[in-house]
Amino acid sequence: MKLFTEQDYVALKQMEPHTETETYRGTVHDDLVIEVVHRRHRKDPSRMIYVVSLNHDKLNDLFNDDLYWRAEPAKFCYGLPPMEEIEKTIRKMLDFRNDVGEWKPVALNLTFEQPEFDS
Repeated sequence: MKLFTEQDYVALKQMEPHTETETYRGTVHDDLVIEVVHRRHRKDPSRMIYVVSLNHDKLNDLFNDDLYWRAEPAKFCYGLPPMEEIEKTIRKMLDFRNDVGEWKPVALNLTFEQPEFDS
Protein backbone atom coordinates (compact mmCIF):
# COMPACT_ATOMS: atom_id res chain seq x y z
CA MET A 1 0.00 0.00 0.00
CA LYS A 2 1.44 3.35 -1.03
CA LEU A 3 -0.16 6.19 0.89
CA PHE A 4 2.13 8.93 -0.36
CA THR A 5 2.80 9.31 -4.09
CA GLU A 6 4.73 11.59 -6.44
CA GLN A 7 1.51 13.53 -7.10
CA ASP A 8 1.14 14.19 -3.38
CA TYR A 9 4.70 15.47 -3.20
CA VAL A 10 4.11 17.79 -6.17
CA ALA A 11 1.01 19.19 -4.44
CA LEU A 12 3.07 19.89 -1.30
CA LYS A 13 5.77 21.53 -3.40
CA GLN A 14 3.15 23.90 -4.83
CA MET A 15 2.12 24.90 -1.30
CA GLU A 16 5.68 25.86 -0.34
CA PRO A 17 5.61 29.56 -1.37
CA HIS A 18 2.18 30.17 0.22
CA THR A 19 1.92 31.95 3.56
CA GLU A 20 -1.66 31.11 4.55
CA THR A 21 -2.72 27.93 6.35
CA GLU A 22 -3.63 25.16 3.91
CA THR A 23 -4.55 21.51 4.29
CA TYR A 24 -3.72 18.84 1.72
CA ARG A 25 -5.67 15.61 1.95
CA GLY A 26 -4.25 12.69 -0.01
CA THR A 27 -5.97 9.74 -1.61
CA VAL A 28 -8.00 7.48 0.68
CA HIS A 29 -6.63 3.92 0.99
CA ASP A 30 -8.95 1.55 2.84
CA ASP A 31 -9.80 3.72 5.85
CA LEU A 32 -6.56 5.74 5.92
CA VAL A 33 -5.57 9.06 4.43
CA ILE A 34 -2.48 11.26 4.73
CA GLU A 35 -3.27 14.81 5.75
CA VAL A 36 -0.69 17.58 5.52
CA VAL A 37 -1.22 21.00 7.08
CA HIS A 38 1.01 23.82 5.89
CA ARG A 39 0.89 26.55 8.54
CA ARG A 40 2.92 29.18 10.36
CA HIS A 41 5.30 28.12 13.09
CA ARG A 42 3.75 29.15 16.40
CA LYS A 43 6.98 30.46 17.95
CA ASP A 44 8.40 31.94 14.77
CA PRO A 45 5.54 33.29 12.58
CA SER A 46 7.94 34.18 9.79
CA ARG A 47 8.49 30.47 9.12
CA MET A 48 6.04 27.96 7.62
CA ILE A 49 5.98 24.30 8.67
CA TYR A 50 4.46 21.06 7.38
CA VAL A 51 2.50 18.84 9.78
CA VAL A 52 1.99 15.32 8.39
CA SER A 53 -0.58 13.08 10.03
CA LEU A 54 -2.17 9.72 9.39
CA ASN A 55 -5.94 10.09 9.67
CA HIS A 56 -8.93 7.84 9.40
CA ASP A 57 -11.38 8.53 6.65
CA LYS A 58 -14.25 7.77 9.03
CA LEU A 59 -14.09 10.39 11.75
CA ASN A 60 -16.60 8.49 13.91
CA ASP A 61 -14.01 5.78 14.55
CA LEU A 62 -11.23 8.25 15.31
CA PHE A 63 -11.76 8.43 19.06
CA ASN A 64 -12.24 4.68 19.43
CA ASP A 65 -8.92 3.62 17.95
CA ASP A 66 -6.27 3.69 20.67
CA LEU A 67 -3.47 2.83 18.26
CA TYR A 68 -4.24 5.91 16.17
CA TRP A 69 -3.12 8.21 18.95
CA ARG A 70 0.27 6.53 19.12
CA ALA A 71 1.06 7.67 15.58
CA GLU A 72 1.56 11.32 16.41
CA PRO A 73 1.79 13.92 13.64
CA ALA A 74 5.27 14.66 12.32
CA LYS A 75 6.39 18.28 12.00
CA PHE A 76 8.86 19.46 9.39
CA CYS A 77 9.92 22.92 10.50
CA TYR A 78 12.49 23.81 7.86
CA GLY A 79 10.69 23.61 4.56
CA LEU A 80 9.61 20.61 2.54
CA PRO A 81 11.83 17.59 3.22
CA PRO A 82 12.80 15.08 0.52
CA MET A 83 10.10 12.62 -0.48
CA GLU A 84 12.04 9.69 1.03
CA GLU A 85 11.95 11.34 4.47
CA ILE A 86 8.19 11.85 4.28
CA GLU A 87 7.67 8.24 3.16
CA LYS A 88 9.85 7.01 6.04
CA THR A 89 7.80 9.07 8.51
CA ILE A 90 4.51 7.72 7.12
CA ARG A 91 5.86 4.16 7.30
CA LYS A 92 6.74 4.73 10.97
CA MET A 93 3.20 6.01 11.63
CA LEU A 94 1.75 2.92 9.95
CA ASP A 95 4.06 0.66 11.97
CA PHE A 96 2.88 2.29 15.20
CA ARG A 97 -0.73 1.93 14.12
CA ASN A 98 -0.31 -1.71 13.16
CA ASP A 99 1.90 -2.60 16.15
CA VAL A 100 4.81 -3.66 13.95
CA GLY A 101 7.92 -4.38 15.99
CA GLU A 102 6.14 -3.81 19.28
CA TRP A 103 6.09 -6.19 22.25
CA LYS A 104 8.66 -8.59 20.86
CA PRO A 105 10.30 -10.70 23.55
CA VAL A 106 13.98 -10.05 23.97
CA ALA A 107 16.38 -12.81 25.00
CA LEU A 108 18.31 -11.65 28.04
CA ASN A 109 21.28 -13.26 29.72
CA LEU A 110 19.83 -13.36 33.20
CA THR A 111 21.07 -15.61 35.93
CA PHE A 112 18.93 -16.01 38.99
CA GLU A 113 21.05 -16.51 42.07
CA GLN A 114 20.00 -16.85 45.66
CA PRO A 115 20.90 -13.54 47.34
CA GLU A 116 23.01 -13.60 50.47
CA PHE A 117 21.18 -12.10 53.41
CA ASP A 118 22.62 -10.95 56.71
CA SER A 119 20.78 -12.53 59.57
